[in-house]
Amino acid sequence: MTSRFRCATCGEEHDINDLEPSYNRPDAYFDVPSEEREHRTSFGSSSGRIRDAEDVERRHFLRVLVPIPVRGEEQPCSWGVWVEVSGWAWNRTKELWDAPDQHEEPAFPGVLANTLKGYEGTIGLSGMVQLTGPETVPDFILDPDVDHAIAREQREGVYLERVYEWLGGHHPA
Repeated sequence: MTSRFRCATCGEEHDINDLEPSYNRPDAYFDVPSEEREHRTSFGSSSGRIRDAEDVERRHFLRVLVPIPVRGEEQPCSWGVWVEVSGWAWNRTKELWDAPDQHEEPAFPGVLANTLKGYEGTIGLSGMVQLTGPETVPDFILDPDVDHAIAREQREGVYLERVYEWLGGHHPA
């Protein structure tokens, strides 16, 4: 895509290839009272954990890309989102983070952990996380039996106009 896009937030023009609708944290992060976040959450730019108030349970999250094919374009538009994964998968991802052959690791289950702007009911949508390489963000492919608008768009693709709609509500990272 070589199109330019005027950002509704900052008013500047950006190359559409440099943009993705994205989220800085999973929604569960904001459910933790702000005065408790320092002690109950631990997040970097690509992974994080949240522990409950009793420090009994931990939730594990990874930042991933949900690639959506754009009809007539070579590159997909990807949503930068968070998924919740098992503790085992989170630890395994950490073990493989710098491994050049991490893309050979079998995909593992996860569930979407963000409410995507313009969609209802996205938290908990199931899919598979595929590690892609030490310099790239893992992909998240929604399960083929998920009957939701974002899953259908991932399977069928969208027109460029739909990408403009998505980007209208998101500021570039």
